[in-house]
Amino acid sequence: MFIEPVFGKKFFGREQVLATLHKRVTAMKGGYRQNIALTGPMLAGKSSILRHFLKSVKGPDVIPIYIELAGEDYDVFCTRYMATLLFEYLRSENLTAEGDFDGLIESCRSHIPSTVRHIEIITGLLSQKKEDQAYEKLLALTSIFKDETGKNCIVILDEFHNISHFKLKKPYQTFGKFIMIQKNTMYIVSSSQKTLLKEILSEKLSLLFGNFEVIEINGFDSQTAHSFMSDKAEIGSVSESIKNYLIQVSQGNPFYLEVLVNRLAKLISASDGKKGEKECLLDTFSELLYASSGVLNQYFTSSVNFFLEKKSRKKYLPILISIAHGNRTLKTIQKDMGRRDVELVSKLEKIQSMDLIYNSGIFYDISDNLFEYWLKFVYSLKTKSMIDDMDIKYLEFKNLVGRDYEAYSKFSKKSTTEIVSELFQSFDKEKIRVNMYDRKMPKFSSVETIDLGPNISEVSGRSGANAWVCRIKENDIADEQDITSLIDLKPRDKKGKIVRKIFIPLKRIEHNAFLLAKEKNIWIWDINQLNNILRLYGKFEVVL
Repeated sequence: MFIEPVFGKKFFGREQVLATLHKRVTAMKGGYRQNIALTGPMLAGKSSILRHFLKSVKGPDVIPIYIELAGEDYDVFCTRYMATLLFEYLRSENLTAEGDFDGLIESCRSHIPSTVRHIEIITGLLSQKKEDQAYEKLLALTSIFKDETGKNCIVILDEFHNISHFKLKKPYQTFGKFIMIQKNTMYIVSSSQKTLLKEILSEKLSLLFGNFEVIEINGFDSQTAHSFMSDKAEIGSVSESIKNYLIQVSQGNPFYLEVLVNRLAKLISASDGKKGEKECLLDTFSELLYASSGVLNQYFTSSVNFFLEKKSRKKYLPILISIAHGNRTLKTIQKDMGRRDVELVSKLEKIQSMDLIYNSGIFYDISDNLFEYWLKFVYSLKTKSMIDDMDIKYLEFKNLVGRDYEAYSKFSKKSTTEIVSELFQSFDKEKIRVNMYDRKMPKFSSVETIDLGPNISEVSGRSGANAWVCRIKENDIADEQDITSLIDLKPRDKKGKIVRKIFIPLKRIEHNAFLLAKEKNIWIWDINQLNNILRLYGKFEVVL
């Protein structure tokens, strides 16, 4: 592993996710069980959330069973599951909880004899290689335990999709059957393979899809990312431009951020003022992303090797590189590759199923911003450079990063109003996905901006007789009055018709205001939605 999960004092943020988990535990104690599925990219912090949650689950009436499915044998998985249940039971009763699996069984025999007998049946089936029968008995274990002790179980299966690697006939269908009848066991599953997990929940566990609350774990928001960087390293003197550049490149991913900011802080300290912060930034990216020994370079190289078998790399990597270089539609990818590929759509679907790219209307984009950065500035440079000279390539890499940083610095000086105005000017009748629906963006003949006050501005685009109007609120929380004023808005020149109204609350929006906007068919673009659209059009993200 490139990073171990963190918990306790080292854990940072994620208050909303943890609050949801604790709320569901409280509801289970009251008789209402809601299962949860955590999904998100690798290293986004799912395991850290789960382990921290485990440390905070207190009380003798709840028994947590945490199992990380990391490629172990089936017998090991079953034994670990049973051993964890016994260990947590002893601890909940303030009894000595130590020793191997056999020792745990003997320690529990006199206290929970029915549970122990059931465990011995499972171990007997495992020794006879009756894996499917053992699996059913294993899933029934928490019900036996609940009947005997009155204690509810929370079963946490980290990287849940790996259950399919066991030689079981119907692992998910059997799992689903037991969830249907186990109202006193709460399941929390997680997976770094988002598409696969949704497929499992919607197809193989289709009857249970509504029983799983899906929570997507992504990078930190801007405010949390700033606090995280300050907590991890002494970077108080570093400019906001540098900090924001790290946040937008990493998309707030805690692993990426920690690695980048720690190296940057060390290089700034070691330079003792002899190097400027920009030069230290370039050295940071060179050491971590470009150098063969760099942890981020090694991670992305391993990711390519993991997702793409050697035979398929020649088939898929050119597509990924083309997208990374800004070719985001079928037409531009085909043109960039210089030949017609009749299998391009199926190849894109295959890469999408690996969560390496995502689709939004006509656009395709790399899911991980830093991975895209590596493909564009490192992998592509090392494999396609005309001059095979390592020193020249290294300098070219630093020049590319330097130019990218300067372009971002220029972008970051613009107001959100300017950024949205330029975005409107980029629309050209293409379809993109907005709030789960494919929408066609118009080609505006003119785009205007108006300052409506200290915290609110307006961008309007005209296409023939029709107009789109977007209100942006910067520093204050958006309320119902903001939405009401947009509902009643008429064209200022009293010509044509406003056919689309959009509101962008850069801070946040009150719930009632959000519901009113939804009722009146006003699109709400929060900062995440706005940044998603900016990325599709090849622009930097806004860091608040």
